[in-house]
Amino acid sequence: MTTTQSFGEALAKDLRELTPQLLCKKYADEASIHRNILMSRGTGVTGTWRDFRAFLGDIGQRPTPGHGLVLINRYERTYGPGRAAWMTAEEQAAHEAEFDRIRAEKQREEQLLLHQAAAVKRSKDPKAAAFGQWTPMQGQQVAYSDVAKKLNIPITALSKTMADGRSADDLIKRASSASDLINPEATWLPPDPKRKAGFFEAFRIWHMQVQPQFSRAATPTFLFLYIALPVMKQCRDELIDLNLWNPLGQRAMTARDNHGSWKKYCEFMPRAQVALMEIPIYATYSLLSDLDALCDRILTAEKRFREGAQKVIATHRAA
Repeated sequence: MTTTQSFGEALAKDLRELTPQLLCKKYADEASIHRNILMSRGTGVTGTWRDFRAFLGDIGQRPTPGHGLVLINRYERTYGPGRAAWMTAEEQAAHEAEFDRIRAEKQREEQLLLHQAAAVKRSKDPKAAAFGQWTPMQGQQVAYSDVAKKLNIPITALSKTMADGRSADDLIKRASSASDLINPEATWLPPDPKRKAGFFEAFRIWHMQVQPQFSRAATPTFLFLYIALPVMKQCRDELIDLNLWNPLGQRAMTARDNHGSWKKYCEFMPRAQVALMEIPIYATYSLLSDLDALCDRILTAEKRFREGAQKVIATHRAA
């Protein structure tokens, strides 16, 4: 206990007194792990954890070489305060087993609540969608797993896509509409096949929640911009806060070029520019000078696609 306490006191002293370079040098293992989560494709870092000093202060020193940084929620890919912890392989296996048990229990509870809500709806409207083991599809009672397979989405996404009384037949029509919009050769897509497949799966799930009158406008290109532009805006703002957006001098330019936010911004920028040209109403915007206005317009449009124009206007969020 005394040893642990002394380690904690030493770390606190280093966090207060050491320069960033010396801190990274002394805690090289932790700095290497921090760089990996900043640079890895498919992962994100939120909150103060982009700064190594804040990261080390929150997570603490790596207990042993056998410990790795593990996300608390194994289905998330974003690191940040309260989202990760040091664990050995055995601790990680035990944690993931317990996490899956709790998640399955929660899903059962959610399914029960959906079933109860559907039962109440059916008592008022016999045509309302059911959330039992079976549901009507094309004139037959089919299992939910068959519906998910037909729609080419995970079964866990059905509760979201079948909300607000949507039927399986309605979703099949929407899925067909979504498939017509997909162009697997679009140049703004990520080059990695797994990321590309993941994006199209996310698009199909999202498109099923779009109001029918907006189905043709709710394209994969639009969804990509809806995802990419806020990330670019966040990266730009972080660099501005660090005085690295318009670097003065070679040292500042090197610091910017090595920063995770700049690399992520540069990854999205050329793809977003290509995507922007595919939507005429957005093509006149500049990703440099009009990014804030464009973000606001995209976010408002996405909300209108899902909720309908009147609801967005009524809540005073139209742009």
